[in-house]
This record gives sequence, structure tokens and C-alpha cells, in this order.
Amino acid sequence: MSVLIYRDNKTVGACAATIIAAQILSESICTVGVDYHETLLPVFDSLSAMTENGLLAWNDTKIYQLFEFLPDESGEQRIANLLGKALFSKTDISEKQYVVPFSADRAPEQTAQAFEESILNDGGLDIALVAVRHDGSLLMDQSADCDPASHVETIDGDSFLTAGLNVLMHCKHPIIVAAGKNAAGAVKAMLKGSITETPLAALRLHPGATFILDEEAAELL
Repeated sequence: MSVLIYRDNKTVGACAATIIAAQILSESICTVGVDYHETLLPVFDSLSAMTENGLLAWNDTKIYQLFEFLPDESGEQRIANLLGKALFSKTDISEKQYVVPFSADRAPEQTAQAFEESILNDGGLDIALVAVRHDGSLLMDQSADCDPASHVETIDGDSFLTAGLNVLMHCKHPIIVAAGKNAAGAVKAMLKGSITETPLAALRLHPGATFILDEEAAELL
């Protein structure tokens, strides 16, 4: 694993975007897992700018969205809509390249299993972008003894289908991004604490993991 520390979140975003772009450009077909969190908006901005400038093309890239709300009466894919505004509408990514863990036609548990099987059948993710939340959760899984498989999680009355640790540990290059003072405690637990303390800490065991932090997120290390 490697740990990179930069001045601010904008620079963190540029670094993460550069690593993702290099992976996409180096592979004839690339599979990318994408989290959504406000911390990642500078990453999406940098990727969008690279695409607009002609430096990056997504033609042979498959995107897996790593969590989504369970379907409600409206059938709205809320996280997919946010990612659409932040990244997809600003690039050449088409709907055919994009997989959402969402199905109104079958049980959530079946959707979770099919979602993870699809990723593993693709050979696992080549690269994954994940944000560090202030509670130290891994995507939408808050528990230290998290279910490693993709599964359904309920937080404050909202239910999500979230990828689990299996997906990230089978990823060739997980990128874990943290920014701001609110993330400092979670970053300390992630990089210095027991691997049973927070799900993200298990990623220290991944030899290809890259942790990218701003100075505020790294202040307790």
C-alpha cells in the first residue's frame, strides 16, 4: 500500500483523477468502481476536465456504481442521478457502460449477489474510487464486523445496496480518498488502528491500495 498526503482536497482530487486516467489509458478494456461522496467531487471535476480537453476517453471503460438506495415507489436511482450530474453528463460515458446495483424486479439480496457476481465475472475491478466518511464506514457499511459480500444495509432509516469488502479486496488498485478535519479520526483508525476497528482498515492489507489524504485529514497520523 502507499499513502500520499497533499495540501488540500483540490490537489487530492487531481492526484486521484490522474491515477484513474492512467489506468484507463493503459488498459484496452478497463473496469472502474465508483463511490459517491462530496469528498470525491474534485476527483470528478478533474476527470471531467481531462475528458473535455481530449486527454481521456471512456469508450472501453465499464463503470460499476458501488452503492445505491433500494428502489422506492418512484423508482428513482438517487445516487446514479448525482453521479450523472457530477461526472457522466460531462464525459462520453454511455448508459450501456454503467452498472447500478438497483432492481425493482427482484429481491434486494438477489440483486446484491448478482451485482457482485457480475464484477467478479469481469475479473474484478481494475481500479476503485472510495471516499473516507467521518464515521469510518466502508461505502454504506458502518459496522466493524461488516459483511464482506455485497449486501443490503440500513442507516438512519434509509436502506442501501452496497458493495462489500470482497469487491475492494479483489480490485487491482483501490484508491481511498480522505479530506477535511471531519475525516481525521476515521483516517487515524483506518491507518493506525486495529483492522477490526473499522472496515476501511482492512484495506491496509491490500498491496495495491493507495490512500490519498489532504493535510487536514492526515493531522492525527
